Amino acid sequence: MSRFISILSLFICLISFYSYANIDSIPLPDDTDIKMKLDGEYPMILNGFVKMPDTDVLAFYHTQLGAPDKIIEDIGRYTFFYRINENKVKISIYQQNQWTEISVMITQ
Repeated sequence: MSRFISILSLFICLISFYSYANIDSIPLPDDTDIKMKLDGEYPMILNGFVKMPDTDVLAFYHTQLGAPDKIIEDIGRYTFFYRINENKVKISIYQQNQWTEISVMITQ
């Protein structure tokens, strides 16, 4: 019986580990210059810049993650909302001159 409980405990720990969000699992365009990354606990946040038009970044996320559950456009800033591994993922994209800012937030 104690062996069964030990195996069951190990199984639950492994499931918890794999369902835990990882900011590194969110794809980024090549050459993204990461300026901030907070990934120790929720909310997990990543902010960076890439030298490509916002339309290309929007297309990148459509290709990599599929159609978002919701899209908000406000004064040129696009925000995509996804649900990935039971976590809420918000990706904001904003064109600034030749650079496009990408902000990612993962919450439970």
